[in-house]
Amino acid sequence: MIVRIRFGRGRVVTRRKGTNGRAALLLASLLTLVTISCGALGLWRLCQDLDLAGDFVFSSGFLSHWQVWIAATAASQYAAWRLTRYSKISRLADSETDRDETSSDKIAARV
Repeated sequence: MIVRIRFGRGRVVTRRKGTNGRAALLLASLLTLVTISCGALGLWRLCQDLDLAGDFVFSSGFLSHWQVWIAATAASQYAAWRLTRYSKISRLADSETDRDETSSDKIAARV
């Protein structure tokens, strides 16, 4: 006896640019919050070095330097910027696909 399992047709795999645009936009939004947090910690540490603020959370180690926090701020903001650009590419590709579908529907309706 041979048993065959048939699955329904799944999502069509495409190779268009920006296929994960929504996820990229969500991650970019979250990275912006991370950027603000790292910037606040970097500013706090810098102000502590200038005797303008109280004790910093990390008193020693790698994370106790303001340069680390400012570099993390710059890196996460750059990543958020790139992800936002990627999501815009996705939105443009989706709008072009929608335009193509609507024009083909109009042609089919005329015939």
